[in-house]
Formats: sequence, structure tokens, C-alpha cells
Amino acid sequence: MGRPIGEAGLALIKNFEGCRLKAYKPVSTEKYWTIGWGHYGPDVRENQIITQAEADQLLAADCQKFADAVDNPRNCPLTGQFNANQRDALISFSFNCGAAALQTQCKGRGLPQIRDAMALYNKSGGKVLNGLVRRRAAEQALWDAPVKEDSMDISKLTDAEILQLVDRIQDVMGRQQVSGTLAPELEEAKALGITDGTRSGALCTRAQAAVMPLRAAKSGTP
Repeated sequence: MGRPIGEAGLALIKNFEGCRLKAYKPVSTEKYWTIGWGHYGPDVRENQIITQAEADQLLAADCQKFADAVDNPRNCPLTGQFNANQRDALISFSFNCGAAALQTQCKGRGLPQIRDAMALYNKSGGKVLNGLVRRRAAEQALWDAPVKEDSMDISKLTDAEILQLVDRIQDVMGRQQVSGTLAPELEEAKALGITDGTRSGALCTRAQAAVMPLRAAKSGTP
């Protein structure tokens, strides 16, 4: 199974498709019926009724099918250059227009041209539909939206990068002041040489944790 659609793309699809548990035709000239979250095809029968769970399962399968289509270089030669929002925008586009339209849309075009050409797919039965105009505009807006940085994956950091990160965390925490109830104990520990009191709000290392009780014992404190 390939990489799933992102949350932004899924929300866009749900917003425009809506969910109907009985088969219908959004446009009377369409060949097949539609059901659930915009599931369309020969497997949908007139007057068919499904459950919400079945609708959600169909949505997940359809999104994955079109996500895989967008990730396929035969359909999108520049797929490796898409950011998360651009990928989601094209998944929504192909969900609505089909994989064949996706291939035509991306063939021989650069990223700006792919984005602009979305607006051309606003007709059904030869007529411009306001709903399709709005959807293409929403997909272009998603394409243009900046991508939020993902949470840091520490497993991908080198040992040196992890040490730098820990040092930064310690530095930030060390600038925090200890609470007033602990301040006297800190001053006493400093006076006895148990700690120098620098970065007092930071966590101590294992080595520091081992040294401090030894110093405390040598100082004659309980």
C-alpha cells in the first residue's frame, strides 16, 4: 500500500463531495451512479444504499487509488517534486476528474503550468459548472498553500545532531529559574560545592547525577 492522502486533501474531497448513502447522479448525463463520498463507477447501482462505514471504506480505497496515481511517474513525471499540499491538490483533482485527466494534465507541463491548467477542468457535458469552478479554485489554493514543517523525527538525526539538540534543550531549560521553594537549597548546594548552579532549570546528565551525591557526602551533609 502506498502513501495515503494528507489531511488537507481528504478534507477538501469531503467538503466538495459530501456523503450520501443512497446512489445518485450529480449530473443527469453521467454514465454511472455515485454513492458515499463521491464514489463513482459501474459497481454502483441505481437505488443502492450503503452504511456510513461502507462509505468511509470506499472513500479510503478511492483516495489511495488516486494517491497511487499521483505518485506514479507515468502519470505525473514531476511527482518527486510535489510538496505535500501540491500532491493533495492533485489527488483531489484526479478523484474528481479521473486518472486519465491527471495524466493529460501533467504531461509536458512544469509545476506552475500544472497548477494553472487545473482551472480548465470545470465542465461537465460541455457546460461550465459553478461547483467545478469552485473546486478547481480550492485545489489551486491548496496547491499554493505553504506546507507546515513536520514534527522532528529524531530517529533520522545523526549522533552529532542529537547532541546539539540536547544541548539546545538544556540551554533553554537552564535559563528558567528554579521555584522559590527550591532556591534556598540551591544556594546551599552551591555554597557546599555540590553544584555550580549554572543552568539550574535544566535536567542533569547521568554523570552530573552521580557526581553530586558524592560531593554531598564529602561535604558532610546528610
